[in-house]
Amino acid sequence: MEVPLINQHQYIHMEYIGNYIAVLVLSIAFFSCSNGTPSLQEYFVSQNQNSNFISIDIPSSILSVDNTLLSDQQKQAFESVKKLNVLAFRLNQENSLEYEKEKQTISEILKDDKYQDLMVMNSGIHRGTIKYLGTDEAIDEVIIFGSSDDEGLALIRVLGKDMKPENMITLVKALENGSIDVSGLEGQLKGVFDK
Repeated sequence: MEVPLINQHQYIHMEYIGNYIAVLVLSIAFFSCSNGTPSLQEYFVSQNQNSNFISIDIPSSILSVDNTLLSDQQKQAFESVKKLNVLAFRLNQENSLEYEKEKQTISEILKDDKYQDLMVMNSGIHRGTIKYLGTDEAIDEVIIFGSSDDEGLALIRVLGKDMKPENMITLVKALENGSIDVSGLEGQLKGVFDK
């Protein structure tokens, strides 16, 4: 029995189907590996158009520093910070359900093992966490997430170069004791949580 030869048109058609199946299999594999939770970067981008959020990019140069009040470690930490990406949700009576949904989404994103805990804060009214992405030797970014069931939430990505976890903790202490003047930052954020 003789096997029929495949003409060039049939061969091209079979090659097309083979490529289509390969793309389909890769797409299924890619999407099945994803748990449906967006990355932090994807979350920031997706909320830019949401009217409940305010998105601001702030260079670190807006902060004033009195170098005489900073330790060498605090100076090194401050100089390693380049900019802050701020995403703030202002809570009101009409958007309380969305607030809870967004707070839960952010919490789910930050549960990923790639985000390492740095500090946890809880004043009773305000709750917050500071995490970082990277290694103990070099932080890629610091993530600050804070919320208040009266005011809303803020998610801040601190981006820089050669950031170190231990330096970031000392930088937070410098902020607490007033060694870094945040009035420029406060000016940028003025009215974000005013009702």
